[in-house]
Amino acid sequence: MVSARPPAIRLLPEKTAVMVSAADCPDLAKRFMNTALGRMSQDPKMTPLVKQLYGSLAEVVAGFREQIGLSLPEMAAIPQGEFTFALIPSEEGPEAVILLDTGTQLASARGLWVRLSQYLDKSGAAKSRETIAGTTVSIYDGLGPQKRKVIFFEKDACLVLASSLQVVRPILEVWNGGPGKTLSENPSFAAILRHCRGEKGEESQVTWFVDPVSILKAAAQRNPGFQLVVAMLPTLGLDGLQGVGGTVAFDVGQFDTITQVHLLLENPRSGVFDVLALAPGDSTPEPWVPNDVVSYTTFHWEFKRSFKAVQTVYDSIRGEGALAKEIQRRIDEPLGTDLVNQILPSLEGRVTHLTWIERPVTMASQATLVALKLKDAAPARKALETAASKNQASLLWQSFSGKPYYQVSGGSRTPNPDAPPRPRPCFGILGDYFIFTDHSSLFEKVITTGDTPADSLGAALDYRLVASKIARRTSGKKPAMLGFRRPDESMRFLYELAVADRTRERLRGQAEHNPFFKSLNSALEAHPLPPFEVIQRYFAPGGSAVLDDETGLHYTAFSLRRK
Repeated sequence: MVSARPPAIRLLPEKTAVMVSAADCPDLAKRFMNTALGRMSQDPKMTPLVKQLYGSLAEVVAGFREQIGLSLPEMAAIPQGEFTFALIPSEEGPEAVILLDTGTQLASARGLWVRLSQYLDKSGAAKSRETIAGTTVSIYDGLGPQKRKVIFFEKDACLVLASSLQVVRPILEVWNGGPGKTLSENPSFAAILRHCRGEKGEESQVTWFVDPVSILKAAAQRNPGFQLVVAMLPTLGLDGLQGVGGTVAFDVGQFDTITQVHLLLENPRSGVFDVLALAPGDSTPEPWVPNDVVSYTTFHWEFKRSFKAVQTVYDSIRGEGALAKEIQRRIDEPLGTDLVNQILPSLEGRVTHLTWIERPVTMASQATLVALKLKDAAPARKALETAASKNQASLLWQSFSGKPYYQVSGGSRTPNPDAPPRPRPCFGILGDYFIFTDHSSLFEKVITTGDTPADSLGAALDYRLVASKIARRTSGKKPAMLGFRRPDESMRFLYELAVADRTRERLRGQAEHNPFFKSLNSALEAHPLPPFEVIQRYFAPGGSAVLDDETGLHYTAFSLRRK
């Protein structure tokens, strides 16, 4: 529904520090119901379960019907246009504003306000009214121990709640066509929006923006703890954070969802943000990455530059040479190595992270791997051998297909003898990579895949499709980070856990003491989950990328749409 008023970004003050806005709530709901999750919930084989779960929620709300005055469907129907939440810095601290277009549901929204005002009347707060720019404003003053305010008014079928008259006045003046700079003219907000604006036909449904420095400074007005944090900002380089924001779009052509985030940084960077030493590089999956991973992320990091930035910040707080002493005590001496002079120079800069599911599925089945590419494996191998010799009681030497690795010893048994055994982390050097994983089965899977590269992720058709989409969305630029994920495999893991006998028994036990679990258990008893193929057909792979440029870091992620 198109509102008669200007959008929130042209009403909120220029110095607004937090803003989250859905431009059109009915359109957002419609688009969400056309995403994978929404379409799955409407599948004939899922509908009975979804309806019962929704009915259980409606019953809970019905219990408050007398206090609220509306049913769950009536409440859900109130938003008929834009919904925006904002925080605006002031001398009293951050002040909140909520704007809600109600359209034809204005009467229902008024009913909610009447119920709320009745509660406020009983609270003992002082009640008054004031006319600002031709609009009558209701004011409740003295709420709670901190004597807060609640301000309410309606205009152009829009309801507004705020915590201060100081922010209401400029909003109403601009609303009536008066002078005043708004959020849309904030340079940081405008720059972030330019970076996150989608291509034609990919207009977003949700927009958000945060100016963390302004929020901290506003909170510090009356809080000595925050004042100390604000005083440290220049030392840490955090005052160079000009803002962060992004957009989310649902059901846009070939994409299920598109998410964009931009971290706007001062140039040149310093302090903490100089630690974010990302660099563009090759993102082709390594030949040892299994083709059945759930997710895969690889990025390039300038470790030397990052370490120098960390050292500068740490030593500026703790004193000259403090970080070197800490590394010597906590890392070098226990492991018998030299992190700064031996390990860091041997790192090439590429870091890879992936997740994989060990079967049969248990709560401990999700395996994680982190790999660091090496310029020269010899120093790292020597460091591992030294560390292992100094920690023989806790590190076990293992071998698979002639390739050695180390595994952390089992230690004590899990307190529950019926629970699956806890994974035992292991690590080693494979080719020119140092690899760490929390499951030995994944380490051995990686070794096997390395011997048969045709079975690696790089050869998988879904990965190649996603990689081509990323290349297009980054205009062919090499990203500093590339990610690939398979939502259907994540759902498969959850599904297999949900239908497992152990999980169902646990849910039945929880249902005896918790109304939510009771409703969930009843719904699953009456309408068991359909075969996983019913769920799987709605989910397609997705990807993500990070670009590093002179304005900061830009992150984009998407899920493809399965037809």
